[in-house]
Amino acid sequence: MSNYVANATRLVGAHLTTTSDTTVFTATGYTQVVGIRLTNVSATDRTATVGWYSNADSSAYRLLYQHVVPANSAVWLPLEAFALKIDDQIRVQASFASALDVILSVAEVPGRSG
Repeated sequence: MSNYVANATRLVGAHLTTTSDTTVFTATGYTQVVGIRLTNVSATDRTATVGWYSNADSSAYRLLYQHVVPANSAVWLPLEAFALKIDDQIRVQASFASALDVILSVAEVPGRSG
């Protein structure tokens, strides 16, 4: 098995324009999430909840719950190659609409399934 760092990595971005749970990424193959950057583009502290939705058992699990993202700043959530299976999702919820941006760093192995 190869190391995730050597695999094809890419970034997936999203503007959280609502306070609803927002699907930022859905796995289409063997995917490892390296980490998530949450950036607060407002002048007030905001909170974010990051979750993993498991398609296998139709359940959502929190990876980070109501974490404060300081005003005009960012936080990094290292997930250290958190493995997703096909149709698993990473979802993020913001405490205030249009205040947070999300950048997800993923490594994908073509032709491989979880």
